Amino acid sequence: MRVTRRELVQGMGAVGLSAAGSSLLGATPEMSHQAGEEVRYEWLRPAEMVDRRKQFPVAYLPIGTLEWHQSHNTLGVDATKAHGLLLECAKRGGGIVFPPLFYGENRTEAHLDVTKADVFEVPEENFGAGFMPFSIQEQHTHYHHLLIHVLHQIASLGFRFIIVCAGHYPLLDHARAAMSVFRQTARRREHQRTTGWVFTGYELVRDIFPEAGDHGGPWETSLMMALYPGSVDLSIMSEDVRSKSSEDYGRKAVDAIVRHVLDRVNDMVAHPEKYLEHYTPM
Repeated sequence: MRVTRRELVQGMGAVGLSAAGSSLLGATPEMSHQAGEEVRYEWLRPAEMVDRRKQFPVAYLPIGTLEWHQSHNTLGVDATKAHGLLLECAKRGGGIVFPPLFYGENRTEAHLDVTKADVFEVPEENFGAGFMPFSIQEQHTHYHHLLIHVLHQIASLGFRFIIVCAGHYPLLDHARAAMSVFRQTARRREHQRTTGWVFTGYELVRDIFPEAGDHGGPWETSLMMALYPGSVDLSIMSEDVRSKSSEDYGRKAVDAIVRHVLDRVNDMVAHPEKYLEHYTPM
């Protein structure tokens, strides 16, 4: 009898972030296919996607931005962090992870790049008012439209639950707003009622990690060290961040976040009626 990965994981219970699992995050498509661990939509063949969706009709969407996260971290921390967390969720619990969305957010507000012209060695005017061709409100509206479009596109592929991880914290409200608009239509489609949920990660585990939710500090740095070993340049890290960051700390944080997410997602799949009403928490 064939045992699915989801059945295996449920039988084993919560599993720690293993070295093997961590290395697979950076595996090539060929390696992932050979290991039977491919969960990325863009690297699945049609029949493979359909099979995984039938086993567990959950789609994960990581969103973030491109932004300065201190000198020791990569510029894509937000979206890649969200991507890594969702890959762990899919590998441990089932489902499929869609490509991360890096672009589209309001670049004028809630974005540290606008204070880092000297770091990027560009004129301050490049980050000043009027450089972007659209107003702040237009940027918000365009991003909402993009998110709503992506959510409907994912739903069209047969997924019943769409879970969004906002790696860039200010995007949490934008994603919740888009999800609310999406659900007004999607949850009423009798042939395929679809719902979803949005989170960032740190808010789920603040009872365990009170310091969770920084910007390029020990929290995000440790997550990156655990999810993408070698991505952090330890040689240029400040002593304050170095003393509080570690791959072990990151693994514990990843495990805690993934457990919380899978508890919620498994309940959604088991009891969808609880998540199809107006008052469903976003």
